[in-house]
Amino acid sequence: MVILGIDPGSRKTGYAVLNAEKNRSEVLEYGTITLTDLKLMTDKLVRLFEELGELFVKYGIQSVAVEAGFYGKNAQSAYKLGYARSAAVLAAALKRVEVVEYSPRKIKQAVTGNGNASKKQVKYMVRNLLHIDNKERIGEDEADACAAAICHSQNHGRGTRNYKSWKEFVVRNKHLVIHESLGERLA
Repeated sequence: MVILGIDPGSRKTGYAVLNAEKNRSEVLEYGTITLTDLKLMTDKLVRLFEELGELFVKYGIQSVAVEAGFYGKNAQSAYKLGYARSAAVLAAALKRVEVVEYSPRKIKQAVTGNGNASKKQVKYMVRNLLHIDNKERIGEDEADACAAAICHSQNHGRGTRNYKSWKEFVVRNKHLVIHESLGERLA
C-alpha cells in the first residue's frame, strides 16, 4: 500500500510517501512544502493542494495519514493549521483516497514506544525504521510526516476498538484468545 503521511502547517507542511508491505516500509519520497514566501492564506492553500495533488498522480497514493491538530492557546494558529489540514484532506478526498487522522501522541507511540517522545527521538527512530542514511537531510516536519505514515502502516485495517474491560474484549474476540487450561482457542 502506498501511504502519504502529512504533517500540516500554515508555514511549512511536511510530507512523506511510503510503500508499506507487510511489516516493511520503504520511503519513496519525503519533503517540505514551504509556504513562507506567500502572504495570502488562499495562495498557501492552493500551493498545498496542488503540490500534494502531484504526489497522488506520481505515486498512486492509496491512503493518507494526517497528524491531527494540536490545540494550543493561540486560536489564530489553530485556524491556520485547520486551513492547511483542510487543503490536504481535500486533495485526498477528490482522489477518493481514504484519510485517517492520528493524534501526535499515537504517532509518537507508534515510532518510539513513548507517546511523550521528543521531536529528536521521533526523528532518530524514523531514520532507523526507514533506513535513512545520516548523511541525508531530514527536517522535523518531514520526520513527523514519515512517522504519521509509519503509524498508519501499523494500524491500517485494524479499526479503532474501545473496550470497557478485558471481559468485553474476550467476548468480542474469542477467535483471538487462547484458553490456558485447554491450550486452544475459545472459538
